[in-house]
Amino acid sequence: MDVTFLSFSRESFDATASTIWYVLSGLMNVMEKFEELLEQGETLAGEGLLEEALSRFEQALALVPDNPEAIEAIGRILLRLDRLEEAEVRFLSALELDPDWVAPRIGLATLAMRDDEPFKVVHHLERATALDPEYPDAFVELGRYYASMGEADLARATFERWTHTHPEDADMLINAGLTAFDVADYGQALEFFEKALEVAQNNQQKSGACTYRANSLDMLGHYPEAVATYEEVIKETADWWEAHANLGICYARNNHPEEAEKALRRGLKYCPDSPEIRDELAAHLLAENKNLKEALALVEEAVALGADEIRYLYTLGEVHLALGNQVESLEAYQAVLEIDAEDPNANLEIGLYHERRGEVEKAEKHLVEALKQDPGNPRILYSYASLYYTADDLDTAEGLLVRAVTADASYSPALSVLASIRARRGDYANSLDYIEKAVAAGEHDAEYFKQALEFAPLRNHPKFRSLLALMGSSGNSEKGV
Repeated sequence: MDVTFLSFSRESFDATASTIWYVLSGLMNVMEKFEELLEQGETLAGEGLLEEALSRFEQALALVPDNPEAIEAIGRILLRLDRLEEAEVRFLSALELDPDWVAPRIGLATLAMRDDEPFKVVHHLERATALDPEYPDAFVELGRYYASMGEADLARATFERWTHTHPEDADMLINAGLTAFDVADYGQALEFFEKALEVAQNNQQKSGACTYRANSLDMLGHYPEAVATYEEVIKETADWWEAHANLGICYARNNHPEEAEKALRRGLKYCPDSPEIRDELAAHLLAENKNLKEALALVEEAVALGADEIRYLYTLGEVHLALGNQVESLEAYQAVLEIDAEDPNANLEIGLYHERRGEVEKAEKHLVEALKQDPGNPRILYSYASLYYTADDLDTAEGLLVRAVTADASYSPALSVLASIRARRGDYANSLDYIEKAVAAGEHDAEYFKQALEFAPLRNHPKFRSLLALMGSSGNSEKGV
């Protein structure tokens, strides 16, 4: 067999090597630029500069087409920009390129949550935990979602799947406890926090678990032990703002307002940069109807330190309203809508502002939007009913008020107005029944029932007079329809 050997000249070899080096060098430069663009995009996204981040990720994808990492990153930004259909296309494309990658499934699960598709949410999150049993975020999201569905046992089982193989993971145990706490399963929450304390590896974990344990003790009625536990945390970690804030809340919840204020002021001393404590102290002063100008200054500082935190804007709106600054209150709630255009509470407050001004169409627009987002909220239903009551459309008003008391049988403002509607129709027996329920729910505005003309035929009725005596003479701030 003849063998022919190919021979290269030195010049030919050098030219070939140079070409290979040039190609490899070009590829390396492309990949370096690709990684640089991805890093820039993540940094911009972390700063909230979403359009700029999207541009960087798209440039990266142009350099390396069909790269699943760039595609998933684009999907994440599109999701945050509420471009949901485009985001779904990107997540599905990334998943097609890398079927075993967890990140696109988390994105698809988030989309399914937005679309209220529980089967898809559970499917993607369960699949994520199966594909990568070492990815804790998937277990956290799945456990929280089960809890939000009212599936406490499944939530617990999900967290325990992780902690069974990672028994020293205090962060996961704390997440499990917080999830149980959020759905008012305080006994289970306490159990998780105590386990977290046993395995906590650092001061932050210990302070967090101890503080949340105290929260659970408080909600379970163990007030002295809760206070002692908060104080223990503060002694060990005086700059842990949550311990100060929650101690103040604990005191207030247990009818010790002076101690609550002292705890919050001490917290501000030890945590001078905390917007959270400023907000809690402002809310406490508002609840006690004292030092409202100081409350305003505190919450304005909280907003300046955390402008994107909706609860600070709520407090700001409430303090301005208490001071009679209706326009400034409106501006605070409008700022909430700039962050979340669908926020039901902000829409409710703006609707009430327009109602007070007699601007019925504007009021209705915001109240309808609030009701769309939170259809079972009794205060929204009550406020929306007031528009119809004022317009003398008693049938529609009554329907909304019945929905309000179905959602919360102890919502006294709705019960009182149902009593009024029944009295206006001459149905005094049912009117008295509603008044009785309202009194049992805490109604105190005896003057309203004494003065309202529809109750005139009942003024000598023994049961009516007895109910008036039970109410006393203090006013109900929410009577307004």
